[in-house]
Amino acid sequence: MVLPKGQFRFLFTAKNYADSVAFYRDGLGLAIDHDWDFGPADRGTVFIAGAGMIEVLAPVPGKKPEKPAGGSLLIEVENMLDFHQMCLDRGLKIVQEPTDYPWGHRIIRLQDPDGIILSFFAPIQD
Repeated sequence: MVLPKGQFRFLFTAKNYADSVAFYRDGLGLAIDHDWDFGPADRGTVFIAGAGMIEVLAPVPGKKPEKPAGGSLLIEVENMLDFHQMCLDRGLKIVQEPTDYPWGHRIIRLQDPDGIILSFFAPIQD
C-alpha cells in the first residue's frame, strides 16, 4: 500500500548531469535534499520541490539516456510576478509566459536542459 505521507519523486537520467544540476540548483533555486557520487556510473542529486522531490541521475558512461517524453511537472509558487522576474533575471528558457486559466491558476512553463517542461502555478489574485 502507498504511504499517504510517503515521498513522491520524479526521477530522470540527465544527458548532461552538471547542466541539469545547475538548472535545478542555481536556476530554479531548489534546495538539495542529498546527493551522492560513487563514481561515474553512480551519481545523483535529489532536490526538494514543494511536497515532492526531483531526482537527477548522471548518465552511465557509454550509454545514451533516453529523452524524457510526454511528462510534465506542476509546482506551486508563492508569487507569480516574482517567480517570472526571477526566471527572466536568470535567463531560464520560458516556453509559455504567465497565462491565466479559467480554473483560477496563472501558469508559466519552462524547459529544462533535457527538454522536460516544468509548469509553475499560483492562484490568480488580482
